[in-house]
Amino acid sequence: MGIKTPIYLFSDETRSKEVVHLPLFEICYTQAFVDIEAYDAIVFTSKNSVKALERLGVAWQTKAAYAIGEGTAQTIMHYGGNLLFTCNHSYGDLFAEELIPLLQGKRVFFPRAKEVISPLFEILTKAGITISQSVMYETVCKTYDASLTPPPKAILIFTSPSTVHCFLKNFSWDASYRVVVIGTKTAAVLPLHVKPVIAEIQTIEHCITLAKAL
Repeated sequence: MGIKTPIYLFSDETRSKEVVHLPLFEICYTQAFVDIEAYDAIVFTSKNSVKALERLGVAWQTKAAYAIGEGTAQTIMHYGGNLLFTCNHSYGDLFAEELIPLLQGKRVFFPRAKEVISPLFEILTKAGITISQSVMYETVCKTYDASLTPPPKAILIFTSPSTVHCFLKNFSWDASYRVVVIGTKTAAVLPLHVKPVIAEIQTIEHCITLAKAL
C-alpha cells in the first residue's frame, strides 16, 4: 500500500481525526463596552462575535439574532440566543442583501472582527438600516517552526482568508500542494498561481470530504 496523502486543516477547531489539525491563529477579544439595551437586533457574522458578547456578560440573548451560516447559528443557540434568521450563504454581501427587508425599522448592533472583508456594514447603512458596529475581537497569527511545514503533495484546507495569511507568514509554499478552500473570499487571497477546489457548501465538514476525494 502507498503512503496516505496527509490532509492539513487550518482551523481553530478540530473536526476530524483523519486530518492534521494546525490552528494558525488565535482569537484576542477586546473589552469593548456595549449598551445592548439600545438595540433591537444583533447581526452575527462569526461564532467568535457570539463568544465575544458572551464574554462581556451582557444580556444579548434577549435581542433578535441574525446569523451568517450554520456554524454561527449553532453557536447562538448554544448560548441561548434568540435566533430569528440564518443565511444559507457564508458571504457577508449576500447576507446583507437578505437582511435589508428583515431589519427595516430596527436598531441593529454589529459585533465584528478588527479586520473584515465583506462590505456588510456599508450595504446595510446605504439601505437605510440603523446600525452601529463595534470591534469585538481580532485574529493574531501563531508562530510555528519550519519543521512543521506540510510535506510536498499535502492537501491543504483553508477555512478563512486569515488562515491563508497566517500560513504564508509561517511556511514556504510548495508547488505540489493541493488546496481546498471554504469559499471564494478565501480563494481570492491565495497566491495567484494556486488553483483551489472551492467548496459549494461552506462548512468544514464538506471541505474535508472534498479533500479526501482528491
